Amino acid sequence: MRPRVFVEGAAPIPILDEYDFRGVQLGTIANILTPDPSDRTYTLWFTLDRRSAMTLQKETVRNVGQNLQLIIRGQIAGIHPIEKGISNGMLPFILSNNITEESALSLYQELNQSFVHIQAEFEEKRK
Repeated sequence: MRPRVFVEGAAPIPILDEYDFRGVQLGTIANILTPDPSDRTYTLWFTLDRRSAMTLQKETVRNVGQNLQLIIRGQIAGIHPIEKGISNGMLPFILSNNITEESALSLYQELNQSFVHIQAEFEEKRK
């Protein structure tokens, strides 16, 4: 699983790829469009390395008002509306409203496992 991040509507060149991510966390936010308190929207929070965090800051400042798209397996898995520059190296993506808890957890676990393999691959190439 090799996640990539694109600016929606821009050139089809990722601004971040699988080698830029250092970790991922799964979170939820309340769905404000429903009165049901158990209705949750799932989010993935990615941690970036220092160089990638600087790239993210530059791209988000440049593209305020646009969306970042998280692409996994050639499909849009999540979006991040750019409201301001992101300078802390943490990048959250909102997953589709119709994704189940089970699917969100599975995606999170697959990404975690992939990052372990990608980091090992990266370290091997550096030798």
